[in-house]
Amino acid sequence: MGLALLAAKAFPDDRHKITALTVDHGLRPDAADEARRVAQWCKALGLRHETLLWDGHKPQTGLQEAARNARYRLIVEATIAAGAKVTLTAHSADDQAETVFMRLRRGAGVAGLAAMRERTKIAAGPSDAITLARPLLEATRAQLTALCHQYDQDFVNDPSNDDPTYERVRVRALMAALEEQDLLTGDALRRTAAHLSRAEDATRAAEEQLFLDLQGCFYASGCASVDGFASTAGAGGLYRRLIFAVSGAQYAPGADEALLAVKTAWEKGAAAVNGALIRRWRDEIWFMREPAALLGRAGVSPMTEAAFPPNGRLLWDNRFIIEIEHTRADLAAKLMVRPFGAEKSLPSHDTAARRGQPAEIAWTAPAIYDENQLLAAPLPLAPDHPSIRLRALAEERFSGAIIRF
Repeated sequence: MGLALLAAKAFPDDRHKITALTVDHGLRPDAADEARRVAQWCKALGLRHETLLWDGHKPQTGLQEAARNARYRLIVEATIAAGAKVTLTAHSADDQAETVFMRLRRGAGVAGLAAMRERTKIAAGPSDAITLARPLLEATRAQLTALCHQYDQDFVNDPSNDDPTYERVRVRALMAALEEQDLLTGDALRRTAAHLSRAEDATRAAEEQLFLDLQGCFYASGCASVDGFASTAGAGGLYRRLIFAVSGAQYAPGADEALLAVKTAWEKGAAAVNGALIRRWRDEIWFMREPAALLGRAGVSPMTEAAFPPNGRLLWDNRFIIEIEHTRADLAAKLMVRPFGAEKSLPSHDTAARRGQPAEIAWTAPAIYDENQLLAAPLPLAPDHPSIRLRALAEERFSGAIIRF
C-alpha cells in the first residue's frame, strides 16, 4: 500500500492508468477478504486493481518457492494483458538485507550475495519479457509504514510475517537481535550487496571475454562450444554458465564442479553434470543437453510428449520457445513435440555428425510432429517450416538477461 500510495502521488493525472496487482495464493482463508480490502483502498487512491488467483497444485514441500514462481507468472501475464511493460514491487531495504543474510547462510557466491537488482527482466514460460522494477530498495520497512501512517493509508499486516515456520521470519528476528547488540546491521548487509553487485558485473564481463577468446559459439540446436580447455581464473565461472545455458536446469552447478566436469571431458572425452553433457569433439569442448535426462535411464523416465497450448506458444525443456503462426491455430491443436532422439529409426540422426557436430546434439533437440510426420526441428536437423518458429534459449540463459518462471 505504501508503493500504491507513492505511485498515485507520483502520477496524479495518470493514476487511472496504473493497475495494482494482489496475488491470492489460496493458502490462507483470510487472503480473499484482504484482497478485497486492498481493492477498495486502491480504488480510493484512484488506481485500478486486480486480484490474481493461484489455482495450481500446492506442493507439500518447497511450497514457498512454488508460490513465488506462481506469483511471478501471474504478475507477468497480468502485466502483458494490461498492455504494460513494467511492474513495480515494494521490496524494501529490509528485504534486501534479509536476502543477503539468508544467502550467506547457504554459502552463496558473488552472484547470490549481490542480491536483488533495481531492475530485472522476467517472463512467464514462453512469454515476452517485462521489466520488474524495485524502486524502494533503499527505503526501510519502518519508513514505508510511517509513510502510510502519515497519509492515513490503511494496510494489511500479513500474518505469515509472524510465523516462525518460515526461514525469513526467523532471520528477521535474529537480525533484529544482532542489530540491537551492534554486531551486524541491515545497512552493512545492504552495502555488501551493493559492493558485490559491482563485483558480479565485473566477473561476468571477464567470463564473457574469455568466451570470446575461446572462440565460443551458440547454435540453433541449443548447444554451445569453445576451443580447447582453459583453466585460467574465471574459467569455472564461464563453464558453470555454459552448463546452465544448455541444460535447462533451474540452477547452475558450482564453479569448481563445472571446472572439474569440463577437465574430465577434455581428458576422457565426456562428462555429465547438472543435466548437461560435455563432450570433447576434435579440439573443441561442446556443451549440450544430456540425452539420458530426456530419453530415459535407470531411475529417470523418458520425457513425455508435449502438446501446444491454445495460443500456440510453448516453452520446451526450458531450452526452446516453439511458436505456431497465429493464423495456423489448426496446427497447434494437433501437433506434438518430443525429443528428436526418441525416433531411433530416423536416418537424419547422423546429420549433426555430418555437419561437424557431435551426434548427441540431435538426440535432445525438439522435434515437432503431425502424428508421425516430422514437420520441424532446429537446423540442420530439419528444414524451416513456414508456420513454425523455434528459438533456442541457450544464449539468453547464458547472459542471464531474462528470468523465466
